[in-house]
Amino acid sequence: MRLTFVLLSSFVFSGLVLGMENYTDAYDNVDLDAILNSERLLNQYMDCVLDRGSCTADARSLKRALPEAVATICEKCNLKQRQAARKIGNHLKERRPELWAEFLEKYDPNKEYIANFEQFLTQVEE
Repeated sequence: MRLTFVLLSSFVFSGLVLGMENYTDAYDNVDLDAILNSERLLNQYMDCVLDRGSCTADARSLKRALPEAVATICEKCNLKQRQAARKIGNHLKERRPELWAEFLEKYDPNKEYIANFEQFLTQVEE
């Protein structure tokens, strides 16, 4: 079974197809709870996006989308992807602050986006 860590997330964060206005929705129905509640799966995806380990094809796609998604506060994300990004970001912030700090250091080293991203994480969309 292929599981994809969408966020940031990523975040969320996944399957960027260059030249399109939005990110692909191919991974919108991934069971994020299964990933977030599995230390092994979460660490596997985080190792990929933090350049500490190998990447599955799905994780590699997510990793390619992350810099732009963070910089634009998920501008090209659809509703499900924004909700997933919030879920993943809030999970990391609250339960894995060490991974959250590493994520921010990699994808926002100059602290250009963090204030807007923190605000994004608190928004609610239906």
